[in-house]
Amino acid sequence: MERDTLIVLLGAEDGDVYESCRDALRAGYDFKVFDGAVPVGALVTTYRRRERHTRTRGIRTLGFVQAVERLVSAEELGKLLIGQVGGAGTPWFYQLFLAPDASRLVACLAVSQDREDASRP
Repeated sequence: MERDTLIVLLGAEDGDVYESCRDALRAGYDFKVFDGAVPVGALVTTYRRRERHTRTRGIRTLGFVQAVERLVSAEELGKLLIGQVGGAGTPWFYQLFLAPDASRLVACLAVSQDREDASRP
């Protein structure tokens, strides 16, 4: 997937996490959309668990609860593609979930990579 295509898909959505991710892409953050779709049910289970983990650890997130809700609503798609924006040294790591044909963005969330957040018990 091209950077500009991903920016357009993010632009079709409202919310701080989508705007923040678009800005990160425009700023040149690394990104990748992985080959192979993942079953939505597995994603719902995994990301519910991860949301609880970040919340109990006090790690800052953007759009995490809403992303899980959108994953639940997307179960009729069967499978989703996973993408990411950011990496080592970036303030936020973005996780993207796209329709199996990559025609639309289903959900986006961001997790702070601040060392203070990561070191909380």
